[in-house]
Amino acid sequence: MRSFLAKLSTIEENNLTTRELIIVDYIKSNSKQIVEENIKIDELARRAKTGFSAIYNLLKKMNIDGYRDFMICLANDVEHAELNIAKNDENVANGYINLIKQNYTLIKKANLVKTINLIDSSPRIVICYWEGVLRGPAMDLSNFFYNQGVNVTLLDSDWDSINNRIKNTQTNDLYIFLTKYGTSTHLSKVIEAIRKQKGKSIFISGKVPSKEVEENASLVHTLIVDGVEINDDNVLISKSLPFHYFNDLLIYHYLNSEKK
Repeated sequence: MRSFLAKLSTIEENNLTTRELIIVDYIKSNSKQIVEENIKIDELARRAKTGFSAIYNLLKKMNIDGYRDFMICLANDVEHAELNIAKNDENVANGYINLIKQNYTLIKKANLVKTINLIDSSPRIVICYWEGVLRGPAMDLSNFFYNQGVNVTLLDSDWDSINNRIKNTQTNDLYIFLTKYGTSTHLSKVIEAIRKQKGKSIFISGKVPSKEVEENASLVHTLIVDGVEINDDNVLISKSLPFHYFNDLLIYHYLNSEKK
């Protein structure tokens, strides 16, 4: 399921330029009209009072493949916004289903294979959860690999513990970080230090990572942690749900991949 709003939720607002923020505000306020009139990019630029380049730069940041794909994503948002969903317990179930569907389309399966290859080639693995809410999925992943005979350690974001571990990093040691955010200066320094020690790192987050993380991490997975399909403030879906879903996908592929 392609969604403009879902992809937008993976971008930190301070990573958008003033022109890009103007475009986002216009699209969010006029999405139905844009879809119904099937307006072209030149018309969107004129109405938003900006240029073609600003629109294309915004779509590139959101990993949307061109203007046609943008219109498909926006049409999906408009369609779901108009659905008359009954106000009962089904809202919660639909929230779970929609969030998983959004992540299904976002998670790159090729990167899951690369993750497994990194795990298989690593003498030791450290799984670190950056926020307390992600302790559950981090512990589940750690317990799974422990039961598979992997040398794995579970850490939280304690600075001293992480630094002590990094000082003793061996070549190809693998660090897997789970975080809701993508721009932590503290975490980006940790990932850079791991690379300098010839270790490797996988960054799993609910936001597009900072430039520093992108440059130093071995692999990046971006998840959608905010459901946008149901317009009901009373439906609160756990931020850890996408990370549990990612774990289950990774474990499935790990168990079903050919081992050397």
